[in-house]
Amino acid sequence: MPPLRARTADAAAGRWPGILQSLGVKACYLCDKHGPCPVCVGTDRYRFDDKEGRGTWFCSHCGSGDGFGLLQGMFGWTFSQAAREVDRIVGTVAAGAIVEARSEASKVEALRAVWKSSIAITVGDPVWMYLNRRIGIDKMPTDLQFHPGLKHSEGGVYPAMVALMRYPDGTAASIHRTYLTVDGHKAPVQDVKKFMQGKPLQTASVHLGAIAPRMGVGEGIETALAASRRFGVPVWAATNAVLLEAWMPPAGVIEVLIAGDNDTSYTGQAAAFALAKRLRREGYAVEVHIPGVAGTDWADEGL
Repeated sequence: MPPLRARTADAAAGRWPGILQSLGVKACYLCDKHGPCPVCVGTDRYRFDDKEGRGTWFCSHCGSGDGFGLLQGMFGWTFSQAAREVDRIVGTVAAGAIVEARSEASKVEALRAVWKSSIAITVGDPVWMYLNRRIGIDKMPTDLQFHPGLKHSEGGVYPAMVALMRYPDGTAASIHRTYLTVDGHKAPVQDVKKFMQGKPLQTASVHLGAIAPRMGVGEGIETALAASRRFGVPVWAATNAVLLEAWMPPAGVIEVLIAGDNDTSYTGQAAAFALAKRLRREGYAVEVHIPGVAGTDWADEGL
């Protein structure tokens, strides 16, 4: 159990407000001001201070704890249960504070505004330069677009590659953003890749090609595009290991190629083989491909 806690705690650092809210903790309990305790329901005895990004809180009756402790106290979970739930969603949660729950309508409005203000990728724009330099492609999928300037939570406005996240049936769920420089390099920010708030992301991915009886899935957009070229099948991008493991093929698929990452932490490999095990159990023909060099993905393998 200690290795799980260390890995999960590190991944969750700085993301606890979003993690807790995603797991059912109301936004009113995630403010740094005194109020009712979500565990003992006492009045004006609790506050959420999130010290060092660890999801910390204090109650004059219950004592103090971190994000794991809050989940244990609220839902009666063991530490193992809390760690598993956090591990399941941490990759889908952006860093930063969430103090007000946004309405579904406002989320959809924001998503539509970003997509409407983005344009098709053209030769020489930052997205084209980024993808062409990274993996050598020049024909861009329609669910990838170029936005000339998006604000970043760390400050500044940057060009961005915006990618539509869809469920297997094609319904839109959210938007994934990759922040860039004007000359097509990754922007100088800590979180280069971020999701917009939208619908739940489980089973969603970036649809980078048409549905076919034999198709693939990978983690990153760049990885999926590179794997599609290498293996000759349409490959969709789950965008991270958590969503790769949760991915569902669309109707009509018979065979699935999983283009996993060769992470030194084994996170990518574990997600790829967990997905393979589930899909094989569900009746799909499955093959898993992992690059041969540790610390690489298919976009690093060359053309």
